Amino acid sequence: MFQSIAFYIGEKTLDLNGQEYPLGELTAEVLNISPDEYHKLHRILAKAVCKMVNYEKSHQMQDWFDANEKMIELHRSLVRHRVFRLLQETEEILSEARVLTGQYSLFQEPEDLEPTERDLEIAAAIGEYQDYLEHPEEYGGDDFLGAQMEDGYYEIRAPRPPIPPKPPEKTRALLVWPGDLNVKWEYYRQCCMRYGELLEDIASVCQTLQEFIRMGISSLDKLTPDNYLAALHEFLYSERSYKWIANPLEGTGFYTAIDDVRLQLVPRETSPGSGTFKVYEYYETTHLQTMLKLDFYKALEAGHIIRKCENCGRYFLLQKGYHTKYCDLPNPANPKYTCAQLGYRLRGIKEDAEGSPLAQALYRCYQRIDKDCSRGVITAEERTKLREKAQELYHQARTKPGTTYEAFDTSLAKERLYPRCGVERKSRPRGRPKRES
Repeated sequence: MFQSIAFYIGEKTLDLNGQEYPLGELTAEVLNISPDEYHKLHRILAKAVCKMVNYEKSHQMQDWFDANEKMIELHRSLVRHRVFRLLQETEEILSEARVLTGQYSLFQEPEDLEPTERDLEIAAAIGEYQDYLEHPEEYGGDDFLGAQMEDGYYEIRAPRPPIPPKPPEKTRALLVWPGDLNVKWEYYRQCCMRYGELLEDIASVCQTLQEFIRMGISSLDKLTPDNYLAALHEFLYSERSYKWIANPLEGTGFYTAIDDVRLQLVPRETSPGSGTFKVYEYYETTHLQTMLKLDFYKALEAGHIIRKCENCGRYFLLQKGYHTKYCDLPNPANPKYTCAQLGYRLRGIKEDAEGSPLAQALYRCYQRIDKDCSRGVITAEERTKLREKAQELYHQARTKPGTTYEAFDTSLAKERLYPRCGVERKSRPRGRPKRES
């Protein structure tokens, strides 16, 4: 699938292949790979490996061809997901292996696939043309170099390399990897083994992070980055963590505690022409798991969380700390509506101020708090603290069964709410000030 992954992490985004994604978005996509889909992918890989073993025993090209067809099926199943389309590097190798093995019946005698001088010339032309496609601005036309001399400033004209012509097709000696059949097979086999590592990373990340979302995130009352990271610390380093973190002893995968990664700090513009610069972290790793952990952990630090939709069961990203139960994706059973629209309509969880006594009590509480702030009885910071606490009590009253309106309304009274937040109302003197004698 890939040899390595290179990506940037900014303040709240991850940049992969020149495209920015909110932190946590790609992880949420991987978490939505269902157990059924994963087992199907694993079965396809197992069949491919079986054919590869047959080839190593028989050296019959038909076995290599059959193994490659299964690898193509696996690759196409994976790239249905955006994150794997962004990471794919080996599609060309699989296509070239199909050409090599599919044509082999035409060559009855053993071939000498060692590259000739002509083959090497074609390989060089292909490399040059590929470089042109990646960096077209470096070819054709002229560059002008400035030089300050004693008698003035001069511009020196420096022609760029000419645009290379489109190269010929690869010869059989260059397919998959330059060299004889044994060299090609060894390189091909190593590329295919990367798919096994990829599937293990998917299983390990899904098992572990789904448990954390269920146990750590969903139980939080106050959604803040500090609380997210505290919950993550408790989840990872608890004495019972082996029960929910993927590990070889339980046969659930291998969620690594230490990851190999190369880091480079790069100052650059937040967007082209913005004039605002920040330090971005440039990472390079060989494992999908490492990228997803960085994406997810940095997302928590930035205040993003991933939740599981209570309607369709899919995971979705929230970039603010809301107790949202449903995603905004089209509902699988009724695509005309989102899960949020259907969930609030069918289950009656969304409330408005007109029809909900709880919402009305919260609104009256907000009015009392704002009035105290306008009178100077409390500060603006205390006002914010009181409103946030009132919102938290409102969420608890809505979600915890058995909470009555009377109990909730009493909890919002000044005599209860203000001391709970450590706020003391400042009394103001009434009437005219006394005359000095």
